Amino acid sequence: MPTASAIRGSRRACAHCGLPVTVVSPLPESAELYCCHACRLVAVIIGRQQQGEHSWNLLRLGLGALLAMNIMMISLLLYSGGIESELIHPFRLVLLTLAVPSLAILLPPFLVGAARELAAKKMSLHALIAAGSLSAFAISAVNAVRGAGEIYFDTATMLPVLVTVGKILEATAKGRAAELLRSLESLLPATALLMSTAGASEVGIEALQPGDLVRVRAGERIAVDGSIVEGTSTIEEAAFSGEFLPRLCRPGDKVIAGTVNGTGPLLVQAERTGGELLLHGIIELIEDAWQNPSRSERIAERAAALFIPAVLIIAGGSLLGWSVSGNPGQALLSALSVLVVACPCTMGIATPLATSLAIARAARAGVVVRGGRVMEQLADTDLVFFDKTGTITSGYPVLQQILMLDPLLEKDELLGRLAALESASEHALGRAVIAVAGAMGVETGAASQVLVRPGSGISGTVLWRGVAKKVSAGTGSFVEGGAGSGDPEGICTTIDVAWEGKLRGRLLLADSLRPDAAGCVKALHGRGIATVLLSGDRFPAAAAVAEQVGIGRVEAPRDPAQKLQAVLAAVSSRRTVAMVGDGINDAPALAAAQAGIALGAGMDLAKQAGNVVILSGRLQQIPWLIDLGKKTGSIIRGNFAWSFAYNAVALAAAAAGMLHPL
Repeated sequence: MPTASAIRGSRRACAHCGLPVTVVSPLPESAELYCCHACRLVAVIIGRQQQGEHSWNLLRLGLGALLAMNIMMISLLLYSGGIESELIHPFRLVLLTLAVPSLAILLPPFLVGAARELAAKKMSLHALIAAGSLSAFAISAVNAVRGAGEIYFDTATMLPVLVTVGKILEATAKGRAAELLRSLESLLPATALLMSTAGASEVGIEALQPGDLVRVRAGERIAVDGSIVEGTSTIEEAAFSGEFLPRLCRPGDKVIAGTVNGTGPLLVQAERTGGELLLHGIIELIEDAWQNPSRSERIAERAAALFIPAVLIIAGGSLLGWSVSGNPGQALLSALSVLVVACPCTMGIATPLATSLAIARAARAGVVVRGGRVMEQLADTDLVFFDKTGTITSGYPVLQQILMLDPLLEKDELLGRLAALESASEHALGRAVIAVAGAMGVETGAASQVLVRPGSGISGTVLWRGVAKKVSAGTGSFVEGGAGSGDPEGICTTIDVAWEGKLRGRLLLADSLRPDAAGCVKALHGRGIATVLLSGDRFPAAAAVAEQVGIGRVEAPRDPAQKLQAVLAAVSSRRTVAMVGDGINDAPALAAAQAGIALGAGMDLAKQAGNVVILSGRLQQIPWLIDLGKKTGSIIRGNFAWSFAYNAVALAAAAAGMLHPL
């Protein structure tokens, strides 16, 4: 997989499954690496390698397995008895003759792997399989030639066959995680319709630059991250957000490369192209997550590194013990049994495999998790801090009430003049006013000489139905004739509107709740997880929102530094903390929490401070993600327990001479 080839120190990624590979010696960046022989074989089987190497590797695997199966059949015939004594020795020599080419075909990948790991001062399954298979072959070859003693050619040859088959199944499972990246890459179209002064031309997407205008026909995939300049359509974004209902987009709305234009033609101005696309950012984050081992993975790696020497010591001890007791035949048999039954796979492989599959599953649901360690911390979360604006609430003000303070004034004139004035502003409150005026069908005037004072208000001359008046709108202290807040409880935001020295009306607006906010909080409480609202807004407004969604503890007003201190205090008191915010304004608190969850990162994915990014912005995915972390942890703990129990029993029985290496 080409996207997984970036070098990060001495760590590279497997070209099949994307899991980390340790590089022992410098290799060119274009060289494909595999974490195990089975990943290489699966790449061969699905045709991802060159044709010559593909055919040769398949021929080797098939021929080696065929010889091993013939050895097994002849061995079963010898074990069953009933063969004339003068034929036994020739049959044993036939087995020796078949075993030599079989092992020459099957064993080299294990020998090469063992040699590389020994050069890196590591030991793994490769060394164990090579030692067990070669030991079985050596004992059997000597006994076959001298015509006495037991032979284990079937064990020597079938051991690498069975391990290879098992590893192929494992590599296929690992490949499911890597398939996510390949499916994401396939979302981009190969070409785009570039609009220029010379007309329209079909170009490869690699030729597109920021600022280019791209025409997207209905049913086509969008090739750039950018803004709609012309047209209205529905956009299917399920691959990014997990939301299967298409989103209605109009001029000014953002669109993402790889999404599908549904119903109408669009003209999109490119803002990001090539390697800067959000899609490539997601792929890089997932690859980085796979390169970032969790605590369990590090424990598994250390355990696997100690396991192989321990097995060799047990085998050597068994050999010495039985030899001293005067039973050399049993000594060889027990030592060989120890080498054959040992299984470090669940420790060294299943743990990172479980984590990688969990990260891939989260990504399919539109959640980017930056590393296995974060997945573990999500599972342990017992306290969640929420920002208010843009997190619990939608971040889009909604008109609650219009107070007409001039009995002779029509509501249409108040809204018409105010909407004309606000059309020169980018403030969210202004956009809310314009939306209300449009929905009510109010005629909007024309504004000129507009002056915007951030944090206070806006003023200018508005021509409405042929009459020009100087209008001011904003806070009570800014507006001519204003008289302070019209919301004594401090829950709503007010806009006073005045002209000719007289206050004409007042609009009350409030932020709307996210539809899944209350359900998310309830789900977290049901899991025994505490919640706190951290808000920079006034306490009455924050408390009102908290009451609506079921959060019992409110800290407000809090600036970014105070939010950071709240998170650090909880972490220092041994709580496992998740912070949920917009990913930009709450960056310090997100970075300080064990799990920083950023909602709706959109175009600025790479700039987010959170180590979890929920692309859809749906709060309901937070309890689901915590459950996924818990399930992953349960699988990992089960792998550890099973591996320990199996190896403890099997190795003890083999060393005691209770198991036969067949």
